[in-house]
Amino acid sequence: GAGKSHYLYQWVTTESLKNPEKNYIVLVPEQFTLQTQKDLCLASPRKGILNVEVLSFNRLAHRVFEEVGENQRLVLDDVGKNFVIRKVAGDREEHLKILRSNLKKMGYVSEIKSIISEFTQYDISPDVLDDILKKSENNPQVYYKLRDIQVVYEGFREYLKEKYITEEETLDVLAFVAKKSKLLKDSVIVLDGFTGFTPVQNKLLKELLIVCEKLVITV
Repeated sequence: GAGKSHYLYQWVTTESLKNPEKNYIVLVPEQFTLQTQKDLCLASPRKGILNVEVLSFNRLAHRVFEEVGENQRLVLDDVGKNFVIRKVAGDREEHLKILRSNLKKMGYVSEIKSIISEFTQYDISPDVLDDILKKSENNPQVYYKLRDIQVVYEGFREYLKEKYITEEETLDVLAFVAKKSKLLKDSVIVLDGFTGFTPVQNKLLKELLIVCEKLVITV
């Protein structure tokens, strides 16, 4: 409530009018994109924003993929992830010690899906889980539950390989192709409304610092 966003939007609209040839990208959390577009239009002296785009991280990824022709894999939504996890867990049922008896419980597959989504966002690979498992050997309940999750996680990744991609993985791909993008090259990117960034988002921000002319973040 200190006026950061108001100041930022006034600055962006003023700068965008001074530099009509330059791209300005305002990155905000998904749920704030429409309101931010409205606020920017109201802040603009012309009541319009021609060279300013308001995007979320995932929408930015899809814009860049369309431009550079990268990543033709289908993006798997939450319902799709649940189906894949149910199939993978069923195929590997004999390897599951704790999860096997819980898979038919209401909402259990969704809980596993949420865990796998967070693993992706926080850059936790099956190898990282191996290290955690070694440290959990003295706690059987934690060890076997984690081991089951690792089995499902590895199967999930194997099933998606070269066919599908999750929303969480799009930022990894974007970080890899950002340097090819004319949309991002020498653009000004401002970030507003975030309380923090995941490791995968931080990896992308490092690439944007190299590619873009300027990165502005409200804190």
